[in-house]
Amino acid sequence: MEKKILIPTNFSKHAWNALIFAMKLYKKHACTFYLINVYQSQGFLNEAIPLAKNDDDEESGKELSEKGLARIMQGLSFRRENSKHQFETISFKGSLVDGMQEAIDKYGIDLIIAGSDGDTAGINTAAENKISKITENVEQCPVLVIPENYELREDKPLEIVFPSNFRLPFKQKDMQALIELANGLKASVRVLYINTDDKKLTNEQEENKKELETHFSDTRFSFHTLTKTSASTGVHLFIESRDSDLLAIYQRKQGFFSRLFSKAALDEIDFDPKLPVLILKEFK
Repeated sequence: MEKKILIPTNFSKHAWNALIFAMKLYKKHACTFYLINVYQSQGFLNEAIPLAKNDDDEESGKELSEKGLARIMQGLSFRRENSKHQFETISFKGSLVDGMQEAIDKYGIDLIIAGSDGDTAGINTAAENKISKITENVEQCPVLVIPENYELREDKPLEIVFPSNFRLPFKQKDMQALIELANGLKASVRVLYINTDDKKLTNEQEENKKELETHFSDTRFSFHTLTKTSASTGVHLFIESRDSDLLAIYQRKQGFFSRLFSKAALDEIDFDPKLPVLILKEFK
């Protein structure tokens, strides 16, 4: 089945790197990549486009956006080594979040791949940064955030860390992006439980854990536990000790994500992953 991938761009290096990463990630799959740039907005990934002040400026903003997207398409024409890949451009007047949400609803986007400016993913919602606004406000679509200069290693088996407290059930649709990412990269999923109080799992947690096993039935995975540590510290130490390659987090109102990136966690440890982060969304 063809995949539909949405990639925001402001014509910067990190946005271009995210596109190249996406093409490599889906090199064996039929994909349509939708490249979106917004203008007349102070939102994320459009700093290169001036704000519209009058009709002439508004037109120039639109022209800059369309010309920038045309240049990307021209650049891609020189590297059309994959006949399975198609590319579409979207020039949107308004905020990036609104433009992305419209594209998700209109085209049935499967995944957003966004480049982060810098060597970290920049997903910490407590810091109210640009990436976090996307992960917080875009609905019904998972988001994969790629640090600017990150490249997947080829000298070791890859692994994806997936922290969970097993307190809520998992829906197959919500987990699909993680399963596809793991299988596509031939990576193992390391499910990490942070047992802060060093207590046994409740019956409900045990059931949710078993349910997760069924979702990973065709994926290499293993369970791991850390005790007497906080969410942010535990995940940070686990990633560092294992030299893990990616982090996946299930974002929902009552889940692990809010504990990992709370203001209290920020005071405890400055956790901003220097690796790609997949934000799984809870579908309605």
